[in-house]
Amino acid sequence: MVAILVAALVVLQLAEAAAVLRQHTRAAPARRAEDDSTVNLPLLSYDHRIPDPSYLVLSTKLPSILARAIQITSHSWEVGTLTEALLEVYNPALTPFAYSVAAFHGALDGQTRVPNAPREAARVAAKFLAGYDFSSAPSGNGGLDRLLVNGTPRALVDGAGSLGDPCSLGPAAWVLAHFAGAVGDVGTPLASGTQYAWAVGNQLAYLQQGPRSDNGAISQREDKFELWADQGYMVPPFLAYLGLTTNNTALLEQALDQWLLTSSALLDTTHNLYRHLNTWDTRFWATGNGWMLAGLMRVLASIAAGGAGRLVSKVSEAESIAARVFVALFDRLDDSSRLPNYMDEVDPALAHADSAGTAAVIGAFYRFLMLRPDLARPMQGAAERAFAAVVDKIDPDGWLTAVVDPQGTHGFLVYPGAQTRSPEGQSLLAIMWAARTAAGQ
Repeated sequence: MVAILVAALVVLQLAEAAAVLRQHTRAAPARRAEDDSTVNLPLLSYDHRIPDPSYLVLSTKLPSILARAIQITSHSWEVGTLTEALLEVYNPALTPFAYSVAAFHGALDGQTRVPNAPREAARVAAKFLAGYDFSSAPSGNGGLDRLLVNGTPRALVDGAGSLGDPCSLGPAAWVLAHFAGAVGDVGTPLASGTQYAWAVGNQLAYLQQGPRSDNGAISQREDKFELWADQGYMVPPFLAYLGLTTNNTALLEQALDQWLLTSSALLDTTHNLYRHLNTWDTRFWATGNGWMLAGLMRVLASIAAGGAGRLVSKVSEAESIAARVFVALFDRLDDSSRLPNYMDEVDPALAHADSAGTAAVIGAFYRFLMLRPDLARPMQGAAERAFAAVVDKIDPDGWLTAVVDPQGTHGFLVYPGAQTRSPEGQSLLAIMWAARTAAGQ
């Protein structure tokens, strides 16, 4: 009888933990899976300076891991995370972390052969932009940058009520605008570079006219003002990438300002952890902390590559915040060296280790190690153990296991033993690999 009562209590606790979250699931359109035979990614060259066996394992498995991501990605934030992962892995010179003006503008400068065109990212971005209505796009030639001004407010893709999530596809769409004539056959009929640039300008206008707070913070939601930690990876990096690639310091500053405003609203300064939201999910969600930190690394890299020296004071403030959050996160690694899905929770149903959120944090850490080694070095050993712990959760078929349900079907929870598949988790593995490869240690 005691055993039956205990089991019933556990069931009730699980139901209670999910009750509030269940009301706020992200809308889930039908997945657009691809046949295995259609996904064929290049093999990778790994950094021989990194003597960690887990890094070698991930290097070997990464093409199949990304192929899995491509097969199951369908939602706006998943597409944005995937295309960013593909760029960081296969075309780092087109990302803020190793940005090259020559690489970015090479196709537009009349080069007939572009040696490292972003075909993998273009294939995914073009597929998800295939339904965009380009009928009102301007015709003719001219600089693409002009199309970012005075756009018609419209999202690149359906955000299912989110204002911020479609922005995550913005950088890849902007890359596609510059390489539409150079990527060749990507399996989807391509629009012109002018059309894609116009669509990015529309996305920028749509974001800028969205709900804001009195202090100027842009909402994550379309119909009301609400901040999510998730938007730290969606909104500021979009603004920063446009600022970097168009030499627009105002956009670079807006990107950092938006990150700082979101950080100020969601950071619990007692625990130095980010709440998921300030309303219906105020807990310290591992993936939310990962989104905030990973997004900041892209913004800081954009500012560094863009030479926006006048932002040094704000950059220093953001770096100091990041250092404190990293310390708090590494202090909370569990016995498996992964982060609890929700941290500082008594209920074990909320605190199962999450591989996806841990991958997001570790990827951000290795970027931070390059930006501020003086602040990051003391945490490097813990990061290496967490890296190995995440890699250990990749199954033989290339799926990352023990991941939070990214749709929040019954709450943003980890279900041990369940076959939960996370599109963003697959992509975050690639982002983690790219960051450690770049760090070379």
